[in-house]
Amino acid sequence: MKSEGTEKIAFEHRQTFIEEGVRLEIVVTELRKDEWSLSVVNEIGVASNWNEFFESKDRAVETALDAIREEGVKQFLDIEGFEYLQDDHHDV
Repeated sequence: MKSEGTEKIAFEHRQTFIEEGVRLEIVVTELRKDEWSLSVVNEIGVASNWNEFFESKDRAVETALDAIREEGVKQFLDIEGFEYLQDDHHDV
């Protein structure tokens, strides 16, 4: 897809990972040819972002899955500084 006067619009791939009742969303975005960014987003929207870029979508997804399996899903639930996003912390 192209917009007038711009390069290709970024392509985004999302993949859901569920383990131990925890849902994580792997988000891989093509920034330009052979350059993909990677984030893993937890259930309340807090993202763990990689500082490196990947040569392919598949390599980025593989890296995310490896990290989730090695570190465990609970590592991606750390919400320090984002406690206000939890339902029980909202003032209504």
